[in-house]
Amino acid sequence: MMPGVLFWALLVALSDLKTRRIPNLLLVPGFVVAVLAVAVTQASLFGAAWPSALGGMALAMAPWLWGYRLGHVGAGDAKFAAILGLMFGAPVALAATLVAMAAFGLLSLIWVRAGWKGLRLPVAPWIVLGFAVAVVRDQGGWVLA
Repeated sequence: MMPGVLFWALLVALSDLKTRRIPNLLLVPGFVVAVLAVAVTQASLFGAAWPSALGGMALAMAPWLWGYRLGHVGAGDAKFAAILGLMFGAPVALAATLVAMAAFGLLSLIWVRAGWKGLRLPVAPWIVLGFAVAVVRDQGGWVLA
């Protein structure tokens, strides 16, 4: 299951990199799979209990939705993060969102300091990075002492 989700997430990120847009047509398959997993099994695609899946959706979406409201990111970014949060659950979504926000924020600061105002940065690749880091961490991929 993980390779399929990774492939889908990379397609979304590549679309955002290339066009600075995330079409709903790319988001629908992930949304359908995530919702069906919760509806049928009462758990997220990767085993989190349904309350955690819903919490993950809210946690992952909230900051990007706020960014959309302020006009800094697109609605597709918030929807993409929400779908990944629903797939993985709250603990992974929280860690992923913090990593993605930190990485994107640092890049944004560098971007502005370099004087490249007016160019829209893609957010989806940073959301994918955040979830990748959070999943590896969640799976015991490394130990932070």
